[in-house]
Amino acid sequence: MATDETRLPGEFLATLAAGAEPGSAAARMAAEQARGVADGQQGGPLLAALLAKPYRDSAPAWLLEAAVANGLRQSESEYEYLAGSTSLVVLALIHPDCDPVLRADALRRCSDRLLGSLGTADRPADLCAAVADELRRRVPKPPHMAPELLKEPTPAQVVLRAERLHDAVFEAAVSLLPDDLDHTQLDGEDSDAWSKRIRKAFDAWGHMWSAVLERHPDRHPQLIAMTTGTSASRVVRDQLLGGVPWTVEPALLRQLALDDLSRFDAAMLTVRICAFLQDGSSKEQARQRFATELAALDETERRDIEFLYLRDGFEARWGTSSAVSWVRHAADGRWRLILNPTEAKPAHGDPHTWRSQPDELADLGRHFAETAVQALRTWKPKDLYGISTASDLRWVRDMLVHLPELTPAVEATVRLVIRDARRGRSGPQSYDYKSQEDRRQFDELLDAITRIVADPAPQPPATRRTALGNPEDVTVRNLSAVTAEVLDAYLDRHAGDDALVEKALLSVAWHGHRSDPPFASVLARHSDPQHAVRTLTRDLRLRLGGNPTNRETWAREVLALPDCPDEIVLALPSWTALKARGHRYNSTHPRVIALVEAALGDDRQAWQRFADSPIGNTGPSAWLRLGDILTAAADGTAWPKPPGSR
Repeated sequence: MATDETRLPGEFLATLAAGAEPGSAAARMAAEQARGVADGQQGGPLLAALLAKPYRDSAPAWLLEAAVANGLRQSESEYEYLAGSTSLVVLALIHPDCDPVLRADALRRCSDRLLGSLGTADRPADLCAAVADELRRRVPKPPHMAPELLKEPTPAQVVLRAERLHDAVFEAAVSLLPDDLDHTQLDGEDSDAWSKRIRKAFDAWGHMWSAVLERHPDRHPQLIAMTTGTSASRVVRDQLLGGVPWTVEPALLRQLALDDLSRFDAAMLTVRICAFLQDGSSKEQARQRFATELAALDETERRDIEFLYLRDGFEARWGTSSAVSWVRHAADGRWRLILNPTEAKPAHGDPHTWRSQPDELADLGRHFAETAVQALRTWKPKDLYGISTASDLRWVRDMLVHLPELTPAVEATVRLVIRDARRGRSGPQSYDYKSQEDRRQFDELLDAITRIVADPAPQPPATRRTALGNPEDVTVRNLSAVTAEVLDAYLDRHAGDDALVEKALLSVAWHGHRSDPPFASVLARHSDPQHAVRTLTRDLRLRLGGNPTNRETWAREVLALPDCPDEIVLALPSWTALKARGHRYNSTHPRVIALVEAALGDDRQAWQRFADSPIGNTGPSAWLRLGDILTAAADGTAWPKPPGSR
């Protein structure tokens, strides 16, 4: 064996071994030196070089054992690049001289993470089969799902974090994932605590499957097939639909969505059965009356209806809201992202990129909306306090946004929903954060719904998400907050409404930095553009108000108009007009200069009075009109009072 004095540098040895031929003196020398450094950090590259070429076809047991030991040790270090240590272990385990006992022992010593990296699709089939066997040894049977398994995952969960797994490893890991919930009621656990524990476990189950589905988007159909007929089937489908829908292939997403909507039939049948019972019929009569439709349902749906509504001890009134409950839960959960694709985004960063095109998602939204209309027909006002949670309104908003056309019947019922929601909004409130956040969303949804049904003009679906409501009620601030496309579409739908055009003109000034749509193009929509600008400028404090930026923007737009009459320029606020920029950065606008010179002429006293005028940039004096100040300065009369405010 080489001593410390005769040992060669590790880098040189690795290079020497990589170029050595099998059986050569160089290969033997590198192997002899490797015995001394096999346990060190430099041993990894040398051992890998030896197994890659000179000992590729035949290797002594000590070399394979050293490679495994070195690779496993390096993989345990969080500072070591995992791929290098993994490749060394792989070279040893796929070697033709690797003993099955050594391979099995090595896999037992692997961490769960390393085990997953050894079972990828680019590994030999026999190694992947051994990885699958080791995984089955570690997880003899799937455990029940519990929230703790998200923080302390099972080996199967960890292995599935690796991408591009070999089929054998992937199938073994999926079959060993936590399965179903433990519904056993613990000693001393009351029904509320049991229900809370089950809900937490079910939510954790969804999170677990969401992570698996997002990591393996190319295996979605396989995962559906593998879980069909199991307790995980519904969870997988719901997570594909509502957990990670942006990762799902468009045709599959459409199939999942339409299959989900087909389940709504059971909710509608429940409503009809309960209405039949409320009219005085017996449960046996209901079974006979709806026998054909009950038989058409799948076993689970039929069993639920039989258990909940067609046996003694259960009241029919509990099922009359089943259709509304179905669409409410769908819009609040598994359909939420499809109906609102921009909400699909991580906690920090840009929204996810969808595999489905916007028109494909819009078509699914239309299908949901048409289903929701059926539920709307069964809607009834809530109890004494009215509806009061965001989920009570979200499905209504989504229905209105995605319907191709809003019929009078739909609008009439939605107005009843609005009335019920206003009743609920005035009821008792909680002040914890969760309740306050729900109230905020509730208010936003109610305002959006109100604006949609308040607009008397027909609205295409694309415009309803940013609906502005009735032009009589819309404010300048509302118009300033929307995009140019939304504003143009709104003005198009309400062509001929001069009052709305005037609000839109003022919104350009309120926005401050809007260049689109151009002020002149909005003004051209008015039946009397010059009269509009004259009136608005004279009443600017009353109609616009706000900070100096609002006045400056208005003055800039007015002065940019071709052939703007002097009387309109003179109606501008004095300070703002005098500060309006000319052709150069620090110059006054030439129109303003010309009007000041024409009013004051060569009268030095008039110029002095003008310099001493009470105009300013803030407060009431900021609104003193240029024409009024020039007249007072020229005539020597009392300074005018500022125009009235709002």
